[in-house]
Amino acid sequence: MDKQVLVVEDQYASMEKICRQMEGLDDLIILRTPNSETAYRYAMEYGIDLFVVDIILNTKAFGDISGLKFIESIRTIEQYKFTPIIITTSLEDPKFHAYAHLHCFRYFEKPYDKEEFREAVKLALEYKAIKKAKDFYSYKDDGIIYSVKIKNIVYFQTVQRVTHIYCKNGKVLHAPYKSNKNILLEINSEKFLRCSNNTIVNVEFIDSIDSTNRYIMLKNDFEALELGPKIKKKFLRDFSEC
Repeated sequence: MDKQVLVVEDQYASMEKICRQMEGLDDLIILRTPNSETAYRYAMEYGIDLFVVDIILNTKAFGDISGLKFIESIRTIEQYKFTPIIITTSLEDPKFHAYAHLHCFRYFEKPYDKEEFREAVKLALEYKAIKKAKDFYSYKDDGIIYSVKIKNIVYFQTVQRVTHIYCKNGKVLHAPYKSNKNILLEINSEKFLRCSNNTIVNVEFIDSIDSTNRYIMLKNDFEALELGPKIKKKFLRDFSEC
């Protein structure tokens, strides 16, 4: 399953540098924001596997340490008590507080060695945090919020900018378009895997897989799903780990 990294950095050049250093790492989704308010919202909406946080997020405010305060707030949330955090900063040395009280994984003073940073990211992503799975998937249509139990969803399929949600009871819900990436981020469950460019399947409803002909047979008399040629290898690997 893809790992999700949240980069909190207010300087555009530094943000781009951090993201470039993570290029090429497999199965990685990078979320980015310049402020702690959006960072907190992302942390609540998605299951973050690694935080990369600059201590100073507002250079116009004297003595700003809003990044540090964001980390302190994250550590009060049960699912993020021990999630790896990498600190980047131009401050001289708040290391003791970062390591002793906030349990930070690594600390980098700017400028830092890009290869050392990249290796730290790779090592941090090997940590398997316990993620709290969501019970409902929600979407908004015509100003009304609808919710469906995630365990009852067989698969999502996007056709002509509409996301169709196929449910265990045979119902098909039609929701406004969301990308596969955003759906997977919101569900935050290892039970849902992308099997083609427009389809995400719940592995609990897979009956068998014909990898040669690239078909996924489903339980409960649902029609077979196509297994995309470019996704096949990753899907089979992730499915074997479920």
